[in-house]
Amino acid sequence: MKIIDFDELPSTQTYLVENLRSGLLKSPICIVAKKQSAGIGSRGNDWKQVENALTFSFSYEISSLPQDLPTQSASIFFGFIFKETLASMGFDVWLKWPNDVYFEDRKIAGIIVNVWKNNLVCGIGLNISASNFASLKTTIDKKAFLEIFFEKIKNTLEWKDIFSKYELEFYKNFSFSFHHQNRKIDLQEAKLCSDGGIEINGEKIYSFR
Repeated sequence: MKIIDFDELPSTQTYLVENLRSGLLKSPICIVAKKQSAGIGSRGNDWKQVENALTFSFSYEISSLPQDLPTQSASIFFGFIFKETLASMGFDVWLKWPNDVYFEDRKIAGIIVNVWKNNLVCGIGLNISASNFASLKTTIDKKAFLEIFFEKIKNTLEWKDIFSKYELEFYKNFSFSFHHQNRKIDLQEAKLCSDGGIEINGEKIYSFR
């Protein structure tokens, strides 16, 4: 994975998509910015910059990812591997459906995935240390973290390997909720399906954002 670092960008996600579209960049590629002035959060909200964060976007050609990966559940695929990378460094974190990483009971990271032609483009923001937001409250070696993260993606050959582990942890969602089509939906009665979607009261909902 080629990694390009910037001191500041409006948005790593916007920069990556624009340069994929123009042909200046090709997958696989990762864009990292120490600071974002117009970061993109969930549901089109701004991602709030904190004192020390890891903000990056990356892309893969869909054909280079596991053949059984449901595209609509790519945020779970990348999010769980991201969570596992943090866990391997000793952090007690878990993936809240569909695209947030929690440290105990507070969100410290968010994952957004989009499709551009035959590419999956994923943006992740992690609060490392912050005064007004939840964070890891410590420092990490960002370069080493990304190397481990992308190596884990490379070595994950099947979606079912990720799903089987996420399925065991899914119960942690039951006391939480999420927003879907301007509705707040409790996860207490959610049933996790094998394609990464959930079923609540007969309604099937997917994680793709």
